[in-house]
Amino acid sequence: LPTDAYIAVEEVHDDGTPTTRTFDHVMSEIGAEEAEEVGVEHLLRDIKDTTVGTLSQHLSTQVAALKVAAEQAVRHHQYLEQVTEGTLPVNHPIIYQLQDVFNLLPNLSVPDS
Repeated sequence: LPTDAYIAVEEVHDDGTPTTRTFDHVMSEIGAEEAEEVGVEHLLRDIKDTTVGTLSQHLSTQVAALKVAAEQAVRHHQYLEQVTEGTLPVNHPIIYQLQDVFNLLPNLSVPDS
């Protein structure tokens, strides 16, 4: 496999200015013996779902995040119901945090132009 590798080089200036660091390219290549290639192929065969790409991983992550957000919204609703019923006392830091969450939500009631 061709790779890019760099080494840090400190440049000393004759005029007395402070030294600077730069990077010089170093020719490099990564190779593998046949036994290593066979091992990698064996590991790749053990991967269950080869169709999982970056888009499907992103969508799976988004769905999981939405499920967690929905669960938290239910808990917030239950807390607010208990506060309004008087079974729980008002906790102002929690109310302030909830207000911050509501302020960050997008306004979906804007009419189309």
